[in-house]
Amino acid sequence: MKNLILLVDDDAHILETAQDIMEAAGFAVQTAENGAAALKVLKDHACRVMIVDFNLLDTTGIELAVKARDIQRELVVVLMTGEAHVDLGPAQSIIRAILTKPVNPSELIDIIHKILDS
Repeated sequence: MKNLILLVDDDAHILETAQDIMEAAGFAVQTAENGAAALKVLKDHACRVMIVDFNLLDTTGIELAVKARDIQRELVVVLMTGEAHVDLGPAQSIIRAILTKPVNPSELIDIIHKILDS
């Protein structure tokens, strides 16, 4: 599936809600509850976009973005965070957008459309 979206968050409620929103908008979504599970998905499936929480139980969204790009060079990463300021460090060139939690559903869908249409 060429436009598969990987959604990564360790909060089950956010994961389920965001998945429902994206699927209702017609997107194919695969989920992962931590960084290790996300890396496994990326090894098994070609994903176009990864939407990842900044703070995961086993890693950060930034560290995951760097590792994910090593697996899939064309992957576009969107970071979700409740933090006021985020230092992207080594992932600065990898992360296309930052969404502030709580994420506005229409903003989420708009960003995905912009990425897929580019």
